[in-house]
Amino acid sequence: MSKRAYFKSVLLLTAAACPILAQQGSPKSWERQGPLGLTPKQVTGDYPLSDQTNKAKWNRYAPMSDEFAGTELDAKKWWPRNPKWLGRQPAWFDPANVTVADGKLHLTMRKDEPAAMPKNKGYHTYTSAAVQSKGLVKYGYFEVKCKPMASAGSSSFWFYNSTPNLWTEIDVFEIGGRAPSFEKKYNMNVHVFKTPTENKHWSKHGVWSAPADLADDYHTYALEWDAEKIKWYFDGVIVRWIENTHWHQPLTLNFDSETMPDWFGLPRDADLPSTYSIEYVRAWKRPGEASLPLFTDTKFSRGFVLGYPDSSKGRDVEAVLDLGNNENKPAWRLCQWATKYSLARSKPAPNSHGDFIYENKGKKIVVAGPNSPNADLTLEIRGDAEYGPDARKQGQGWPHLLIEQDTARIYPLNNFDAVTLNISFKLLHCRANMSPQQYDPALHAAQFQLFLIVRNVHEASKDHNEYFWFGVPFFDSRTEIPGPFMAKDTGKGDATGKFIYTIDGREVNSTPPARGDWIKLQEDLLPHIKAGLKEAVKRGYFADSDVEHYAIVNMNLGWEIPGSFNAAVQIRDFSLSTILKEIP
Repeated sequence: MSKRAYFKSVLLLTAAACPILAQQGSPKSWERQGPLGLTPKQVTGDYPLSDQTNKAKWNRYAPMSDEFAGTELDAKKWWPRNPKWLGRQPAWFDPANVTVADGKLHLTMRKDEPAAMPKNKGYHTYTSAAVQSKGLVKYGYFEVKCKPMASAGSSSFWFYNSTPNLWTEIDVFEIGGRAPSFEKKYNMNVHVFKTPTENKHWSKHGVWSAPADLADDYHTYALEWDAEKIKWYFDGVIVRWIENTHWHQPLTLNFDSETMPDWFGLPRDADLPSTYSIEYVRAWKRPGEASLPLFTDTKFSRGFVLGYPDSSKGRDVEAVLDLGNNENKPAWRLCQWATKYSLARSKPAPNSHGDFIYENKGKKIVVAGPNSPNADLTLEIRGDAEYGPDARKQGQGWPHLLIEQDTARIYPLNNFDAVTLNISFKLLHCRANMSPQQYDPALHAAQFQLFLIVRNVHEASKDHNEYFWFGVPFFDSRTEIPGPFMAKDTGKGDATGKFIYTIDGREVNSTPPARGDWIKLQEDLLPHIKAGLKEAVKRGYFADSDVEHYAIVNMNLGWEIPGSFNAAVQIRDFSLSTILKEIP
């Protein structure tokens, strides 16, 4: 189901959902010929029909699952339309044709003049329906039980997404239930419209012929999609697979009904209205696949936008550290608050490992090449240059060297079963530049840590947009393993005045970083974040204690040196991901 309509004109794509238009780099594939043979009996809806004993260890994936109970579409999960496409001419997607009743989702096609649609866009005579997920998904097992329309209008279940550099699509089925010669055909397809190296549309179509007309009864259709293969199932039996050469992009899940005049022909008046009914959609993921990353580009390959040393400039960009590729669009912001030595005028200096290095007197950033022993990122800050011979005084600001990013998507905390931190780090060195007479441990330290901003995102709450800092300490020069810290953010002119809740470092680590070992950490932060919210309410920072009203909206990771220290750390395998709980 090729949807260029939302970029240019739907007229360009009238036949794009049809069998192969062009083919390049065609993946290996297999298609069933003849009958299914024995079909599995559904014992439980907890697992895919094709794997009722759950040998693959599937976990239900709630964001793409729905039993369609009640009388309305779940607005948290679905659009009652395609937000970027009006439909395939002549039929227009009318949200009024999307209904939920009798435990099913219904998409109806009618002979009905679209009242609000200009005729010059080619919409007339028919209205149809579309439902699209509000979220994206990559890999999993997706199963629907449905009955296609008994008309020449299509009944379709498909996945797609388009970005400036990547546009792919997987069609689970496109069925013309009463289109002449298509009544029994289970049409399956994949499309590639654009990749960073390809700009020519190609597709690979497949078809299996059922023993009876598909619009006559409910059947179970499924897609199994992973990094190696894409597989199609009918009533629990595999009917097709292809090698997954291109489909590694997060995609939206879609149901729709369309007119396809150049493929199925237009529906007969006598067959309208006709309805495509879906009893359920169920999704599963294998262990490890159910996690959703909160932050992108965790290998730091796209470089950084550079903030100003003056924190009062907010998110203004002083420069872009593009790692030698000015087409990169960085996900990360590099914060260098209170530094005397901005990296804005530094030029990248690749080394023999293929690393990109930005460096000046006050700091050094190393982004590792693909096979470098320095993977993934090194952050080095030099207090001797920043402070000179002086020691920091009370109330004076201090240099930062942090990477920062907003969350890719905001979810309330109560949607999570877990918030999993993974990181490996190695302290390369930490050296104090102050004399014993200058050094005051109450004022001077070198700290490597992670902070999350946890904000109230509920508009009706009295605490809307208020937030607290949630911290995970990895290294503090004053102790073997940093302890907990809870206080108001103060001590310098640009302090936020918000509550800081930093957990005990011993909750996540038992190895002193000063030994210079690689330290690998994995921790579910969700219970700690909830404890931080509870403590913030207890101390009077918030009145609203409902976790449903709070979300992680931002993170920063790196060095703060409120003292003259030269320190460097190497970071690998960083991620912060979530497990979404099953929503009742």
